[in-house]
Amino acid sequence: MADVTLRPPEAGDAAIHFAHPPEPEIVRMYGGDPAHPPQANMARSKGWLAWLQDHRFGRVILADGKPVGEVRLHTFRDDEKVASLAIGLFATRYLGGGIGRRAIRLTLAAAFDTYHLDRVDLRVLSFNTRAIRCYAACGFKHVATERVAILGEPEDEWLMSCDRINWAGDR
Repeated sequence: MADVTLRPPEAGDAAIHFAHPPEPEIVRMYGGDPAHPPQANMARSKGWLAWLQDHRFGRVILADGKPVGEVRLHTFRDDEKVASLAIGLFATRYLGGGIGRRAIRLTLAAAFDTYHLDRVDLRVLSFNTRAIRCYAACGFKHVATERVAILGEPEDEWLMSCDRINWAGDR
């Protein structure tokens, strides 16, 4: 298994993002049209970098020192001690090897130990069973289902939640 660490985004990450054009399977997991993935260009990658840097907790995922994706906590509701989590790996070749699971556990450690949150929520499309298994292994529970339109078709989107008490972190 790869050694997984997180670090804040750096200027050179735009070029790394650009080097990973959107793959149809990854685009589909985000609810995009796999037949028409976004075009890779440096302006898009620089926008991604600025957007990630604007997050209170936006991190680049490193596997054995190599950038392979991003994870972030967003939509902080400080009065409720809650935030949302989102994660994305740059390419399908990084899926299935435990990288996402380790990155999520590191992010949850920051959420609960550094930011002193009581709960972290996320949303995932119900057909993304690989992600759902990963989230469940990290302590997330399915708490609600919403019907959403994805490319004009109805899909189920799950709300999953992990609280400080039930967190399955590396402790």
